[in-house]
Amino acid sequence: MQSCNRDDGWLTGRLYFNREDKRVIIKRPQSGFGYTMNLGNKWTWIFNIIFVIIIAILVSVL
Repeated sequence: MQSCNRDDGWLTGRLYFNREDKRVIIKRPQSGFGYTMNLGNKWTWIFNIIFVIIIAILVSVL
């Protein structure tokens, strides 16, 4: 089994995509503060789709 180097997943220092990393929320190492989501994790996409659906429903109702 390969070890997961979590520095390999950073794209442009802001986006994180690493399918081997099981974390959904990632702390940004360069900025010292702030978080991002692991775009290689399926739960990130499920959460984002649900969030967009809820916002679309709220906008259409209001």
